[in-house]
Amino acid sequence: MNVELHKINTCHKWDLHIPSVNLMKVQKGVYYSGIILFNFLPLGIKKVAHNTNKFKHELKKFLIENLFYSVEEYIDSDTKYDHGVCQ
Repeated sequence: MNVELHKINTCHKWDLHIPSVNLMKVQKGVYYSGIILFNFLPLGIKKVAHNTNKFKHELKKFLIENLFYSVEEYIDSDTKYDHGVCQ
């Protein structure tokens, strides 16, 4: 996580660090795509990522409350910035 790279309080400090890659094959892979999807999660879920059971519970609750029918719909949603995350 970016919080491990620096101690500056930014709105993206809980995001996972995205590796710089040029190959489209890598960018469409599970590892890279998973990082991108994780970074779009609300802050409350990212903060509990170190606790697997709590993370699963919060993620399941989030997905049930916000029925997304595609990855694009999830990425286009504004749920990432809930509760004034980036002020």
